[in-house]
Amino acid sequence: MTEKESEFEAETPDRKPLVSSRGKISRRQFTTTSVIVGAAAAMPGLLRAEPHSDAEPAAKAPAPARTAGVASRTGWRAGTTIPAEYYFEVEHYKKDERYVADNFWLLADHVSRISEPGDYFVFKYGIGDSAIVVRDESGEIRAFHNVCRHRGSRLCRHDDDPRPDDERLSVRQLGESGNAQVFRCPYHAWLYDLDGSLIEAYDVHEDFDVAANGLIPCHLQIQQGHIFLNFSRAEKPPSFGDKFEWALDEVGASHRLADLKIATRQYYPIRANWKLALENFLECYHCGPSHKSLVTTHNWDYTLTDSQEMRLAKKIAAQLGTDASALQGMGSGDRPFEGELNPGFVTGSLDGKPLAPLLPGIRDWTHKTNIATSGYSTGYWQAYDDHVAVARFTPRGPEFTDCEIFWLVHPDAVEGKDYESKDVMALWDITIREDIWIVENNHLGIRSGAYGPGRYSKNEDGPSEFIAWYMNDVVKA
Repeated sequence: MTEKESEFEAETPDRKPLVSSRGKISRRQFTTTSVIVGAAAAMPGLLRAEPHSDAEPAAKAPAPARTAGVASRTGWRAGTTIPAEYYFEVEHYKKDERYVADNFWLLADHVSRISEPGDYFVFKYGIGDSAIVVRDESGEIRAFHNVCRHRGSRLCRHDDDPRPDDERLSVRQLGESGNAQVFRCPYHAWLYDLDGSLIEAYDVHEDFDVAANGLIPCHLQIQQGHIFLNFSRAEKPPSFGDKFEWALDEVGASHRLADLKIATRQYYPIRANWKLALENFLECYHCGPSHKSLVTTHNWDYTLTDSQEMRLAKKIAAQLGTDASALQGMGSGDRPFEGELNPGFVTGSLDGKPLAPLLPGIRDWTHKTNIATSGYSTGYWQAYDDHVAVARFTPRGPEFTDCEIFWLVHPDAVEGKDYESKDVMALWDITIREDIWIVENNHLGIRSGAYGPGRYSKNEDGPSEFIAWYMNDVVKA
């Protein structure tokens, strides 16, 4: 455990987004439409946006009348970043953590991670929460809070649990993932079945109700082959909502997400507040300056001039076999192609070449990509014709955010024969490492006494609306 983590434990020009020719969602659109749709549905009342079509702009920041009260208390103004205290102070983070726990469905993993009975993993949330996600003997996936009902010990290891290496010690504890027949508390050896029921506890009182002392379930849903958890203390969790299901279901249907398997995965800890990590993923204003590999592959470089964009658009049209004559009427700032890959690229690879077999249901290379999100990008899917990169961002402390990416491929693809993991992960591995660099640097800069809230640019609608929601719904709550 790092010193920083120990601290946590102790304190505990205007451009209109256009729809691509197949109606898919681009990263640019994602910052202003799909993420708002997903978040507003996942959390009832979020932004309180009305339904809108892909081509319509997203719900705008709250009206001045609604922001006035928050502004007078905090010094924050709509359209600007927030005071530094909301990124660092523990009391603010605790409020954030509780709100997210009560209202967000957090992406945990793909069902293929636990394919056999007894397979399990530990999902960690916030400063102290974690859940055991397991496939029981009947094949059902379940989730339980990682807490013994006796005196509260963790059953499975957590990333800040003691890890004694001395083989002379008698204490034994399950790791963060693996396969188990039962869950055994390392303290007093109470045993729990894979379905969460208590099956053994010695020397208990005669009136002790064994049946009432099973593990406490954690709210769980399976959507498009992905496992989502909600850490609400309420008996009934929040609803996913129709809009959220639309945001993921489109990609789930086109790329058969539930049928895919995990090719590889990588963990990326971010030493920054969760809001900074999400703000970064909610805009591509930084993509041109910060992500050379990404904008070489995708048409997401917003530093291009109008004439450069026109030349690129004509090349993309030629690659797609589209009539380029329609581009002549393209106005300044218009981008007719954003869900399409750059000329010479068929997938999200560094050289443009295929990385794996085409996914089930996809018959030929489209030269396109698609995006889905959940809960203000706490879950993010970047889908290509031959693989899908899935990222999750999980709040863990005032200055600590978990990021993990796993890459999905065709269920019959064989590593070493049909794909190489290092090649499948290359583009987004580079991209997230660059993101971590700039986000952590941003976090350190905000710590300076010279920092003051700054105004978002014209191409930062995503983070601007996210912060407006945060200040009016979370801070005001």
